[in-house]
Amino acid sequence: MTTTVPARQEQQVHDDAGRSAPMIRRCQVSIVRSTPAGRPMASEDRRRPGQLRRMNGALLTLWDLRPCIDVAALVLTELVTNAFQHGGGEDITVTWCADVTHLTMRVEDSSPVRPVLRAVDETSEGGRGLGIVEALADAWGVSEDGRTVHCALALAEYAARA
Repeated sequence: MTTTVPARQEQQVHDDAGRSAPMIRRCQVSIVRSTPAGRPMASEDRRRPGQLRRMNGALLTLWDLRPCIDVAALVLTELVTNAFQHGGGEDITVTWCADVTHLTMRVEDSSPVRPVLRAVDETSEGGRGLGIVEALADAWGVSEDGRTVHCALALAEYAARA
């Protein structure tokens, strides 16, 4: 697993013209899967969502975003699990970005097959991941090339809970 975490930034960033812009924080993690795409997940890969949940908690604590940790962890778990189960290629990349209004998470794999929200019922054994993402995130979507699923959580909603 390769991790890039920039240093904590101030609430306002000033450009060369002296204008203020909102703080942007970013962290990116690249994971090399141990199981070939399309095969049942190996135990090492089954541990990845839990590892990323713990990383999510530490990162959002560092960024003073504790109120949204649980929802972000659940959404992240669904996106990462989908990438391991259905994605292609060897690498999966997870990116967190936060500004003053939103926490955005992106999960990218090499599969050009676009994830689709499925209709499920109480007897379905799977297929609920994107439904959970849709229910909890303020916005979500899939890139044009199908390789990246992203979602956003509005931080104002969580600030009210703090």
